[in-house]
Amino acid sequence: MSNSKIKLVRKLSMKKYREEFGLFVAEGLRLCEMALTCAEIEFGFYTESFLKSARQVELVSKLEKVTTLEKISDAEFSKITDTETPQGILLAVRQRLSAPEKVAEKNLIIVLDGVKDPGNVGTILRTAEAFDCGIILIDSADIFNPKVVRSSMGAIFSATSAKMSCENFLALMKSDGFEITAAVLDDTAEKYFCHDFTKKSAIVFGSEADGVSTEIFNASKKIFIPMRGTAESLNVATAAGIIISEAVRQNF
Repeated sequence: MSNSKIKLVRKLSMKKYREEFGLFVAEGLRLCEMALTCAEIEFGFYTESFLKSARQVELVSKLEKVTTLEKISDAEFSKITDTETPQGILLAVRQRLSAPEKVAEKNLIIVLDGVKDPGNVGTILRTAEAFDCGIILIDSADIFNPKVVRSSMGAIFSATSAKMSCENFLALMKSDGFEITAAVLDDTAEKYFCHDFTKKSAIVFGSEADGVSTEIFNASKKIFIPMRGTAESLNVATAAGIIISEAVRQNF
């Protein structure tokens, strides 16, 4: 199995091959443990050096019962890993996204509109999933990018998320009665903690460089995070965490 599967894993570092095969890579002890419980695993690799503890030995034993798992050398593993300090285990996992209509069953949806940094996408995904929010991605970093997967800390496996076009997103929100709220850098907007999030809400966070798209901007109510320091803006993942926590607080 080694040669063909190793070549496939290497290809999965690129978006076009992830889309072609419908797979992505989960790497490391914690992610692989989570994949075991809630993902469809195609195959995996581990190294002898990974087997350092009873927990790691147990994981390999459980994985061998549900998928094809092969032991390879550290040198071979170094050719397929995406991390600087690999732990010695990775899995090829089947991609899973939700239907947009399923996402719209949530009362609070987090929308990423052109968010390109994989670390930000993964962090927001983790935060949104932790608060049981739906997630919609519009022209953002690939949700199955290895950096997104790692920074999501396992949320990738259980998040209710969908990819949509801007046009389809706006149509869905209108048909399902959602209020669209955009986080913007504009002190004429409403302060985020004054906004009413108790209705069905879609909160949009835009591109790190350009903000939300014109179409969504024009269809949205505007909120902002007031700041007293000298910084002109916040990292989009930080801003998302602040606003999501307030929206969730209002609904407790």
